[in-house]
Amino acid sequence: MKHPLRCALVTNFCPFYRVKLFRLLVARIGARLLFFSDASEKNWEALNPSGGGDLPVVPLGVGTQPRGRVLLRLARVLWREPWDAYIQGISGRLVVPLTYGIARLRRRPIIIWTGFWFHPRTLFHRLTFPLVRHIYRQADALVAYGTHVRDYLIALGVAPEKIFIAWNTADNDLYNTPVAAAALAELRRTLGLTHERVLLFVGRLDQEKGIDVMLAAMRQLHSCPPFVLLVIGRGPLQTTLRADCNQHTMSFVHFLDYVPNAELYQYYALADALIVPSITTRVFKEPWGLIVNEAMNQGCVVIASDAVGAARGGLLTDGHNGLVVPERDPAALAAAVQRVLGDHALRARLSANARATMQAWTYDRMAQGFCDAVAHVTRHRTTQEQQ
Repeated sequence: MKHPLRCALVTNFCPFYRVKLFRLLVARIGARLLFFSDASEKNWEALNPSGGGDLPVVPLGVGTQPRGRVLLRLARVLWREPWDAYIQGISGRLVVPLTYGIARLRRRPIIIWTGFWFHPRTLFHRLTFPLVRHIYRQADALVAYGTHVRDYLIALGVAPEKIFIAWNTADNDLYNTPVAAAALAELRRTLGLTHERVLLFVGRLDQEKGIDVMLAAMRQLHSCPPFVLLVIGRGPLQTTLRADCNQHTMSFVHFLDYVPNAELYQYYALADALIVPSITTRVFKEPWGLIVNEAMNQGCVVIASDAVGAARGGLLTDGHNGLVVPERDPAALAAAVQRVLGDHALRARLSANARATMQAWTYDRMAQGFCDAVAHVTRHRTTQEQQ
């Protein structure tokens, strides 16, 4: 009788939006989770919940141990346990080559899980790029967020047959929760709104999110119905952005700081459009942007830049279920906003198509990408052993 699979899934930590995916991977490929971070990453909102309490997590002492000791414990677990395959998320400057090296020494297959479609241009990243490219090319399989990542990997010389797509997914059961008219009216009263149209931004207030481009676009809007822009998020530019809005008398911009993730669906239901104006910087290009998934569940029209992974990877299609504009182009963004606010028929069509699209973007479908990758590497290994 064939023994059940046992796969080491190595990633930084367990954000709330991965819990259901990890549960499926535990059941389907025998995943055991190895978390090497305490969730202190600068791009993670510390007030958001993290999960994993009900998952089979291999303890590494994260958060209570020095970094070197955590890496040593990780290496020991990866080396000593009888893993059938390793799955390594593309995070951790030392962890990725560590897992890759151990997999090669133990002659076990390694699968790289990545959402990157851009390599940072810092000196460190330029120097390490040959190693990263080697790992991509020599990995037994790769699991990608969407088609944009697949195309990037192929451009780096990765064999297409080794790439499997795990379509990046949010918790649809939460975000498509119906919101009654009375609840929306109460939210409007709480926010001090009357009959204004509502634009929404959700995210970290940092350079790569393109918030300055969005504000510049807002100043170019003409002949629009009265509107407000709700900005939900915190970050290093918070004070600067508030001052900029005061300087330009942009009283229609309301900064809401933090909204619990479990309550965001109400804001998506309230909004006429979500703006995702991310830009490419030396160190960042939006891997996906799960707020796109979240908003589409409520039929909120998404207007995203072409530097957003979800707008290039298969989810958001310009003119079908949302609008896509060139990055760093305030005029194009302003024109898109004006179209959505001024054309009820367009807004209704994009909204309906967004809701319909999300029916296929499930955790089950995402997990299947991992299952296909594991099946590929285990089948390949069995063939080699029989030869």
